[in-house]
Amino acid sequence: MRGVRLLLAAAAAPLIAAGPAAGQKIARSPGPQSVSVTVYRAPYRSASEAINLAWLNGYALVSETRRITIPAGETDIRFEGVSGSILPESAIVTGLPMGVVEKNQDALLLSPGSLIDASLGKKVHLRRTSRATGKAVEVDAIVRSGPDGGVVIETEGKVEALRCSGLPEALRYDGVPPRLSAKPTLSVKVRSARARTATVTLSYLASDFDWQANYVAEVAPDGTAVNLFAWLTLASGDDTSFVRADTQAVAGRLNRQDIRARRASAPPLVLRCWPSGTTTSDLPSYSVEPPEEIIVSSRMSRMYNAMPA
Repeated sequence: MRGVRLLLAAAAAPLIAAGPAAGQKIARSPGPQSVSVTVYRAPYRSASEAINLAWLNGYALVSETRRITIPAGETDIRFEGVSGSILPESAIVTGLPMGVVEKNQDALLLSPGSLIDASLGKKVHLRRTSRATGKAVEVDAIVRSGPDGGVVIETEGKVEALRCSGLPEALRYDGVPPRLSAKPTLSVKVRSARARTATVTLSYLASDFDWQANYVAEVAPDGTAVNLFAWLTLASGDDTSFVRADTQAVAGRLNRQDIRARRASAPPLVLRCWPSGTTTSDLPSYSVEPPEEIIVSSRMSRMYNAMPA
């Protein structure tokens, strides 16, 4: 379970991916140079109701400024360290040399299970330690299945389940698979006519935030004046910390709506030609360029540019 961070500050004080194809150019942005966070409170929580740390229904608008070097051609830019609860469809990137071709939130964060899952069919190193002598022996192995239902490995023609030999065992990897990230990552695919260094702004909405204000009023002894002080409580259930962020808290209820397409009141009209597929045979034929390959990857949300220039 993710930990929930509760931040208490005086009012107006500052608050503290899909894997690329083989040969794909990658440009990494490890973190922002500056960041601003605007927190919106849970829209249906009353003023008298306390913040529920286990169920934060507010959200935040995060705006990050990053500087990144982009090579010529088609490149995957990986924005590392974004909010773990980012709504990728809300992400807007400005300052890029050309438009965004594709946006992708990588849901595969680095963990023991994801390491095994990303290493299926690949060679790893199995390390076994003798309980009697303490000597460790390391052999090459191939991961055949896992992590769901148990990890099965193959060593020197033998197939066995991991940690079923009775000896302490561990897997060692030569490196981190490209599609795994230690931090929440948003990647965008762009095309650039030449290599350049750009300062870009990444803005997006993220869920799992909330805030609440508490006021303390001190009345002067003579009753002629009141000194009003406010504490602003900021709550974040996100995995990412935003250090030295410019912060705002917005009151009121924002007009957010789920827009659903209306169903047709009548069945669609279906038009069919004669069995030959056309009513005439003297029309020229045209060929259409095949669409860009679209890959639906597992455990991943990906968006494509449906209206390219």
